[in-house]
Amino acid sequence: MKEQVWNESFRPGIISSTILYFKDLFVGAKRMSRKDFWWGFLGMTIVMYAIAGLLAFAITKMPIDDFYWSSIIGVAMAMTLGYYWISVFTAIIRRLHDRKMHGWWVLIGLVPVVGELALLVLLCLPQRDFGNNWPKDI
Repeated sequence: MKEQVWNESFRPGIISSTILYFKDLFVGAKRMSRKDFWWGFLGMTIVMYAIAGLLAFAITKMPIDDFYWSSIIGVAMAMTLGYYWISVFTAIIRRLHDRKMHGWWVLIGLVPVVGELALLVLLCLPQRDFGNNWPKDI
């Protein structure tokens, strides 16, 4: 009999998994299934590019001497990018927890080429449910 795969959202998809990214922005002591991770990653990337594209379009329409509004839009763009990277970082940690690994394995991505490929492979591997200490939900 095939083992049933656990997903935090009952029907992983682009909307439900992206909501998980928003909901669990600062939560790392949890697990995230493979489907939820990749659908949420796609959804967060689309949302981030849409917001950053609108802000970039708005900043190009500013007059050259208008430093006040262009700096506010620049800060909003930096906040959007920061929010995106924090959500992806914590989601990677939750995905590694689903593999029964510690979140410190995210640092393997700092190794230029080999580490990034190894992290990508780790994120694509199936979950390990046997003896996993990380809770499925808080």
